[in-house]
Amino acid sequence: MWGTLGALALLPALVRSYASTDSIMDADLAQSGYLSNHPMDPNVVGGSSFGILWKQQMTDSKEQWFAKPLVYTQNGGSEMLITASNENNVRIHDAKTGTLITSRTLHPPFLQSDIGCNDVPDYIGVMGTPIIDPATDIIYMFAKGYKNGAASGGVANGEYKLHALQLPALTDAPGFPVIIDGHRADNDPAKYFIGGTIMQRPALTSLNGVIVGAFGGHCDLFNFTGMIVSVSKTPNVGVVSIYAMEQAPGAPSPNPTDITSEKGGKAGIWQSGMGLATDGNRIFVTTGNGQGHANGDVPASGRLPLTTLDECIANFAVSSTGVFSLTDYFEPYDYVQMDAQDKDLGSSGTALLDATTFRTSTINRMAVTVGKNGKVYITNADNLGGFKQGSGGTDNIIQTITAGNSVFGGAGSYPLEGGYIYFTPVGLPTYAYKFGTDSSGAPFFTLAGKTATNSAGRAGVGQPTVTSYNGIAGTGILWVTDVNSGLLAFKAVPNSAGVLEAITLPATPGINKYQRPVFGSGKVFVTASNKIYCLGYPVNLPLNCTTPVDFGSVQTGDTKTATISCKANIAITKVKGCVTSDALFQCSNSSLPQGALAAGATFTFPVTWNLTEKSIEDAEGTSYAKVLPGVESGVLSLITTNGVTGYTDTTPLSLTGTVVSADPYLWMNPSEVDFGGLVLGSDDAAAGLTGSASIANIGSRALTFTGMAWQLGTDTTGEWHNLTFTDEGAVFGLGFTSSSFPKPGSQLAAGETIAVPLLFNSTTIGTYSLNLMLWSDGGQDSILLAASVGNPPIATIAVSTLEGGWDYSEPTHMAFGNVLAGQTVIKKIQICNVGGSVLTITKSKPPSSAQLTAVSPYGELLEGQKIDVGACANGSVAVYAAPIQLNHPSQYISLVWVLNTDGLSNLDRSQPFGVHEVQTDVTIVSAQIGPLLANGTARYQWVGCFADTNGRNLQTQINTAAQQTTNSNDQCQTLCMNAGYAIAGTEYSKECWCGNAIKQPSSLTPDSANHCTFSCTGNNTQSCGGDGGYLSMYADITKFDIAAFLAGTSSSTTKTTTTMLATGTATGSTTTTTAATSTSTGSPLNPNEPAVVNGQWNYIGCYKDNVNNVRSLSTKNTAADTMTLESCATYCSAYNFFGTEYGRECYCGYTLDTTLRATESDCSTKCAANSAELCGAGSRLAGTGGG
Repeated sequence: MWGTLGALALLPALVRSYASTDSIMDADLAQSGYLSNHPMDPNVVGGSSFGILWKQQMTDSKEQWFAKPLVYTQNGGSEMLITASNENNVRIHDAKTGTLITSRTLHPPFLQSDIGCNDVPDYIGVMGTPIIDPATDIIYMFAKGYKNGAASGGVANGEYKLHALQLPALTDAPGFPVIIDGHRADNDPAKYFIGGTIMQRPALTSLNGVIVGAFGGHCDLFNFTGMIVSVSKTPNVGVVSIYAMEQAPGAPSPNPTDITSEKGGKAGIWQSGMGLATDGNRIFVTTGNGQGHANGDVPASGRLPLTTLDECIANFAVSSTGVFSLTDYFEPYDYVQMDAQDKDLGSSGTALLDATTFRTSTINRMAVTVGKNGKVYITNADNLGGFKQGSGGTDNIIQTITAGNSVFGGAGSYPLEGGYIYFTPVGLPTYAYKFGTDSSGAPFFTLAGKTATNSAGRAGVGQPTVTSYNGIAGTGILWVTDVNSGLLAFKAVPNSAGVLEAITLPATPGINKYQRPVFGSGKVFVTASNKIYCLGYPVNLPLNCTTPVDFGSVQTGDTKTATISCKANIAITKVKGCVTSDALFQCSNSSLPQGALAAGATFTFPVTWNLTEKSIEDAEGTSYAKVLPGVESGVLSLITTNGVTGYTDTTPLSLTGTVVSADPYLWMNPSEVDFGGLVLGSDDAAAGLTGSASIANIGSRALTFTGMAWQLGTDTTGEWHNLTFTDEGAVFGLGFTSSSFPKPGSQLAAGETIAVPLLFNSTTIGTYSLNLMLWSDGGQDSILLAASVGNPPIATIAVSTLEGGWDYSEPTHMAFGNVLAGQTVIKKIQICNVGGSVLTITKSKPPSSAQLTAVSPYGELLEGQKIDVGACANGSVAVYAAPIQLNHPSQYISLVWVLNTDGLSNLDRSQPFGVHEVQTDVTIVSAQIGPLLANGTARYQWVGCFADTNGRNLQTQINTAAQQTTNSNDQCQTLCMNAGYAIAGTEYSKECWCGNAIKQPSSLTPDSANHCTFSCTGNNTQSCGGDGGYLSMYADITKFDIAAFLAGTSSSTTKTTTTMLATGTATGSTTTTTAATSTSTGSPLNPNEPAVVNGQWNYIGCYKDNVNNVRSLSTKNTAADTMTLESCATYCSAYNFFGTEYGRECYCGYTLDTTLRATESDCSTKCAANSAELCGAGSRLAGTGGG
């Protein structure tokens, strides 16, 4: 709860410089997910006045926010929204209007392509939510990049910095940034920080004068160890403490020094972005898969040291100077199996519940964690539970709740009206459990309700967050962000039917994964892809349409079309199109108005709900595509170009409908009842262990039970045993019974649900599980009953072969071999379940690159995906070999698809399936033509496409008029070789030029520019030059060193002219290097600027930048405290223009809009590393051209 004490924890005494409605960190210090400081009235939020106030879209479609925004009001000023992106861009927007106030790029981000892990696409920059210290107006954030501010450099050169930015200017605070790399762990000096191998994902916290961040891995790749890091807020102190989650002697030994080795211990802290719960002088972290397993199978107190903190909730004390010490931990009794199956406990953070509500006479504070293993662990925050300290060697915690599937992101809570906790399993509803006590006074949570709709069937749903209107009971709103359905809101307390009632919100697109909404004064902010949305009231929409659109009841297999009526509130230039959040809701742009609309004009268009591809049949092959009968929802967005300013360009419409099964439909909940462990001779041995389940008919007609039986849970193909009934109730077998259970022939009315009590008792030591199956005329369903037992599924893995079969050999290798440029080849990875129970994919990190990538990384082989007995799931990998010129050197690409399941290996059924790094590789080749070498490759290899307009690059045209009519690259190469030339080039389709030297190396153009596109007169499948005087050039690799030539043309510090001398058998070269220099002559436009930089760049004036959030030069950029005009010119040497800004920023581009010229006096900021030069100013670019 964000109360007064929590807020003041970041402040010195009597200092408060921000608004009570601000969000200066991720949720609250305790990570309880309850916020009482935002004026959010459910009646207003659900009313027509609440809408989208503004939306901002970034120009780069690859820019995203994984860090949550923050809201800050400085000294009674305007409310600001602060974002930090994966591209290391920090922006401040006016929270009321969305207007950009200022921005800064910290440094180039780390490239996702360097690690081959697809969890985070494209760029890795600021990933963990920052934190603001209102006492100093400083925002702190960790940012990933490369050493020395480079734009690339590989894993070994990755680097993390803690930045401290002064608000609102975003300038560096004194003594910052602080480089984290190279510092060693306090608890094991052999563990040291390597920024390239790890990622900072959880939100930051602050206490005792330090900023605390936690670090995990990238798809568990590389040599890494989970760490917590504290950095002093005092300037020039730097890193104070590092604690490694794995240390000697329990961690793998010796500690590997190779960063590619995956033997660093792991136990990463990622928590799906959830923050580090903070309470007084202690913090709580949750860890993932690890190595070493120091506890083994021997019970251990959480108060004793543990050297391998994998799959743990760990409580660390933070001293007054910011130094960490481990004080307590909890590790589940089955943590080794969780490791093997990648069922990370660390997929969520720990939530500390409000101590005024969630407490008893013996427990002062409770903590909640829920992981990928689908279990909710409720622990005593003051005595977490250690390892196997419970009865029968189980967990010594308050309660374990079975969630039904993996949970990412964590739990939320609401301390009013009795107290509730919430969590959202993958593909299932959001559940609400109510706090209470049993007859002995012990705390106990019971299922109180759930949402009527399911969450997305893939990882990404965020942490449940609850607001109330100034802490008033009855005003609680439960907020959930969904990667498919966008921002959702519900009444925080379930109704009498056990339903969390939905609150209608303006529709938003799918929200970036693992987010929670961020709140200000009457406003809520979310991020979706590269867009920021602000919701609140009032709102200006260009269209007034009928919404929500209710399709009513639609039976599976059918479609239904609704007509939407709209009226233009203003003059609209064009209705550009419509987009839906769910592909099952379908609209067509062709049905929309094709011309302009006057204010008051009306139109209608159809939208169809197509359920023909979805089945609600609970078949053996469980997948998240299935839909249970019930309410489904989606969003349709109309995109407009408005003729009047001040209105949004997107009008969202809510779509809803009810999936109906015309027949009865049997549904049982939960899917598994875990009774825990029973100790012989204990009090429980006589009474047994209790559980409960519900059986429901969610169909439209009465349901009749036709049969009931059980089988061993370890063998779903084994013998079935009918239930027997006595005066005491139903007897299933293996010690499982029920005192009240329906019998064959009994009925459930449509919509009826019954609760059944369950009991387990046995006098024989062992592990027990059975599959309880009910058959009916509404289908069949089952519940797995377990008392610390279960026979896991068995997984096979294979890759498709060219013959149409499958290759099961291990290690699994998907080899595409040689693929010709321009071709597309697709192969499949297949995982099958040949075991006796449902198989779950617990880890899936698909490959991702431009030419070798998973076809559907968010649709196939998903983490959390279920594979039923006898079923298989496929994942496609494609080679999209880019078109390249003939005789191009081959390109070898190798990536991995990391996979794991919770099953056993079919190769050795005594061992877990384990992590499989499926190597996928390809060699992309081009056609080899012309004179060939002995190995079959072309003698003349591609050099590049050259501009041939400022003097000939090659001096001799060799082909005759007759040969010009049949010109091709192979003909030209043969002519040049026979004449003794090392270089051959074709131009204007028909010309063949030869030479031994490239006269204008700087005229080389990048292949991506695609300038050489003229077809050859003798072969229209080949390119011979291009429009505007471009030359297709090839060189004899026995006489010309192409690699050395290309290296010379791409030098970042000098301009080089290289002359290659042809010899009979070897390559000789003479290289002349001219250093880059500038002249001291002032420009006629501005005497304070040099007229010429580096001998070739001409100053062209001061320009406006970031107009309408658009960069004047946007192709490439960097920033450094060593910035000069010369260094920027060198950085932008491959472009037509460069410009400097803010004294330390450098931007490159091919074009510069002359209408953006500004007054010369606006560009008055001195360059960071040369006070004699001017490097632009705030939103002013000192432009230079001619490179």
